[in-house]
Amino acid sequence: MSTATESTAILPPYSHELEWPTDLPAFKVIDEDGSQGVPYAHYAWMREHAPVLRAQTPGEDVWFVSRYQDVRKALRAPKVFSSQVTEPVPLTFLTLFDAPSHTRLRQVVARAFTPKSVAMVEDRVRENAARYLDEMIAAGGGEVATSYSVPLSMSTISAILDVPAADIDKMKFWSDEMFTYFARVARNAPGSGEDEKNTMEFFDYLQENLERLYREDSEAVGGHIARMWKEGLLSDKEARELCGFMFVAGHDTTTLLMTMAFQEFAHHPDLLGRIRTNPDEAEKFVEELARFRGSVHRTVRRTKDDVEIAGTVIPKGAVVRLLIASANRDATKYPDAHEFDMDRDTEGHFGFGYGIHSCIGSPLARLELRVTTKLLSARLESIAIDPHHAIEYMHGNNLTVGPERMHVLLRAVGA
Repeated sequence: MSTATESTAILPPYSHELEWPTDLPAFKVIDEDGSQGVPYAHYAWMREHAPVLRAQTPGEDVWFVSRYQDVRKALRAPKVFSSQVTEPVPLTFLTLFDAPSHTRLRQVVARAFTPKSVAMVEDRVRENAARYLDEMIAAGGGEVATSYSVPLSMSTISAILDVPAADIDKMKFWSDEMFTYFARVARNAPGSGEDEKNTMEFFDYLQENLERLYREDSEAVGGHIARMWKEGLLSDKEARELCGFMFVAGHDTTTLLMTMAFQEFAHHPDLLGRIRTNPDEAEKFVEELARFRGSVHRTVRRTKDDVEIAGTVIPKGAVVRLLIASANRDATKYPDAHEFDMDRDTEGHFGFGYGIHSCIGSPLARLELRVTTKLLSARLESIAIDPHHAIEYMHGNNLTVGPERMHVLLRAVGA
């Protein structure tokens, strides 16, 4: 990667102008029809034939970068690839800021998100996970997201932020609305305004909850945020929106990964027995799962100068989507990258972010995934995808990718 000195380079053809294989529709920015629900075939073709791909949208062109080394170089160059894609930044999300604002906000959150605060919820994670899985085993299986992954991730992040259990359902609704609102505003798309109204209600609730946490001197992450807010380290807007960001980031991506843990065990049933015998290997499973089936597929940047990647000049001011999930499947970094192999060296994977924007909640995500992995291997002889129900994959902007609904059949150990 090098910074270009001229802006007169010939632009490459758009995605829809390329000669894609007959069984692979042209890659799109927005996946309206779900054809990119499992986009790895697209990524493989792009890495080989169009490592820097340009796609057309009504507002502006969007550029995609798909190879590991190119993605890594871009993530390591925040002065060229800015995280601050819109002006002004619509919400106080850590992923939307450059230094020095990002540095300040991340330091504040890091002071709250301590190993102690994560350890405080570990017993609750184990208890809830066991209860949700017991219910599924008793029923012979069921839909994984609604029966296990969503309730476990929601109950966990609610405990981290010290939100009353009775409010979890409306928190889920509000956080989904906030994500919709943010995605719409970020791409300057029209909407009904209902998502904005619900987002503002969410922030009002979070502000009231911060007041309660401060009064009660809560030791949860939410309590630490409340005290730093009262100390003047965060504005009202920053405090409530950071809590909203942590709530969304703390359940959406982890929900998908936990569901895909069931999926991977269904594809590799021998791993249940292997980890049952050697529970410490759960950590290797989790890291390979994050590489192989990472739920966040792309991260967005805007170029602050003309820049050359893989022989193509991306112009200054361009929106660039770095395909981190494609990079994680790049065979130049990971031999036989299209295969799940928990014995491989997963060093450098982007499953939990990278560099200054690495996931600050990754210790919590790894805890939930480790608990899930050990629990499934200890309690289950087999997991099978239910043939009577098709897996429903997410579609839309493809920021996060994975199964929204997946039914499984479960057989307990000793059954």
